[in-house]
Amino acid sequence: MLLRFRVANHRSIRDEQELSLVAVPRRGEEKPKASEIPPTLRVVGIYGANASGKSNVLDALWWMLTAVRYSHTRWQPDAGVPRKPFQLDDVSRNEPSFYEVDFVFNGVRHSYGFEVTDREIVGEWLFEFPHGRPRRLFEREGPKGYRFGRALTGELRQIEKLTRDNSLYLSCAASNNHPYLSAVQRWLTGSISLATEQSLDVYLRDSHTRRMLDEATPEVRDRINRLIRVADLGVTGVSPGKRELDEKFLGLIRSIGVNLPGNSTEEFAENLRRNLEKTVFFTHSCAGDPHALPIEEESDGTRSWFRLIGPVLNVLEKGDVFLVDEIDSSLHPMISSTLIRMFKDPVINPKGAQIVFASHDTTLLGTMLENKLLERDEVWFTEKDARGATSLYSLAEFHPRGDENPERGYLQGRYGAVPHVNFEEIRSLFAEIHGAADEPSASPETGPLPAHQHP
Repeated sequence: MLLRFRVANHRSIRDEQELSLVAVPRRGEEKPKASEIPPTLRVVGIYGANASGKSNVLDALWWMLTAVRYSHTRWQPDAGVPRKPFQLDDVSRNEPSFYEVDFVFNGVRHSYGFEVTDREIVGEWLFEFPHGRPRRLFEREGPKGYRFGRALTGELRQIEKLTRDNSLYLSCAASNNHPYLSAVQRWLTGSISLATEQSLDVYLRDSHTRRMLDEATPEVRDRINRLIRVADLGVTGVSPGKRELDEKFLGLIRSIGVNLPGNSTEEFAENLRRNLEKTVFFTHSCAGDPHALPIEEESDGTRSWFRLIGPVLNVLEKGDVFLVDEIDSSLHPMISSTLIRMFKDPVINPKGAQIVFASHDTTLLGTMLENKLLERDEVWFTEKDARGATSLYSLAEFHPRGDENPERGYLQGRYGAVPHVNFEEIRSLFAEIHGAADEPSASPETGPLPAHQHP
């Protein structure tokens, strides 16, 4: 369960910002005691103008988790830290970047974070909060200074010796199979997933759902079929299948494998052919007759929804955290709202899975199907200041009335985080263009053409 994420000096995020998934107490509700795990949100949406930093909030959390996963195994010892500091002033480029996440692991609140420069780890810490009181598990000051709490046992000093200056201790501990720290690292890197519109990520999500469909039990396949019908009323079912490959294409496959070591040409070509033959067919009912179409012929929206189904079912089943950048990409607002409702519904989401999404779709802020979709503490905004630095803040800070329409208020600029478009400047630009076009042509024979005519 994710509680909070804090970050500073990452891409457009210059100063420390916090995204909280802790529910704001409603009027009349008591605040949770310090010894209690606070009620958390199942859904958080981040809104803002283009290039305001919405995606950078998700990117910062994902970069942190990538460092936890790979800093010990994939970062080269002499290559420093591949961080992404704020670039619009000289000071930030030389200051540390900061990342910290609060989460619930094994029923206990934990806080893990670190600070990095281009060269090394300058701070790292892991605390747990049994009964609400902080208890240090380990703390690192600079690349070499370590302190360990009594509650953490194991080969701690040996792992310390193996931890490079540019490697996280948690990453090294997991690589060396420390029982407790490996479990913490697995939760952080395995329980939080990200969906973006980058080509590789789209491919991986598509492969995930295809593999799930191909290997699924009848019960899981039925779930996928029932969910895919939400995206297109004409689709009655979806199933794995094979497509025929052109003989010329098969010849090309064989030619690719000729110079590859380790496999025979025939073995390589056969494996590649089997993979490329696999596809997914969507069954449509036309006047009562079923017709199967390959996924390549489906709409962008149907394909986008199909790619999300596998990861979403996986997250809901495990009670994990799902980060989605541009949730409205190719999806109709009704489909996006359906996805959000799935996470908010306790029948569908009994394990408390969470979704954090970035979006421009303001209809999700208003009333869908005559019901409010997002509560005030579930809506966050990003806005850039004159320095180009992103600030992150919640709709709850504005204390909107219960009957207030957040969609209308947002579009009216009441909460900030909207683009400031100077239409008169655009009009002036085109007036200059058309004014130049009205000047006499260089051709004396024909003269200038009227603006509405074309040669």
